[in-house]
Amino acid sequence: MRTSTGLISTLVLGTALSLPVTAAQAAPAAPAAASVSAAAAPCHGLITKAYSLNGKAISASRAGSFKKAAKRNHATEGKIVNALAACRHARHRAEIRHALDAARNDIQRAEHHNKMAYIEHDRRYGRAALNDEDHAKRRLRDAARYS
Repeated sequence: MRTSTGLISTLVLGTALSLPVTAAQAAPAAPAAASVSAAAAPCHGLITKAYSLNGKAISASRAGSFKKAAKRNHATEGKIVNALAACRHARHRAEIRHALDAARNDIQRAEHHNKMAYIEHDRRYGRAALNDEDHAKRRLRDAARYS
């Protein structure tokens, strides 16, 4: 035989059922918004890291430390390659890809010029590398705006 009236079990059951329903209704909105920002975060983060490394390469080029600048250029190119992969699903992926490709070409030229300046002790190559690094800086800034 039942000893309870059923009123308590009805209240508990109604409360138990109402909480998951409201939680289930709110749950899809939060992960969807989080996934959009989570997808954009690695893209933008890698672009800003490449921008930072390029700034360090510019600083080394201005100081005349061409070997260090070439290493920084190589690291910058690696970050750009990673950013190209991370930004393949971004909203403005064509603009980002165009800016990153141009920046990568500038960085490759800068690395070559820094190596030549180091090997041949010729500051004209260093000046050319600095110009290429400045062009890459502008392209990376454009890519960061789009990401």
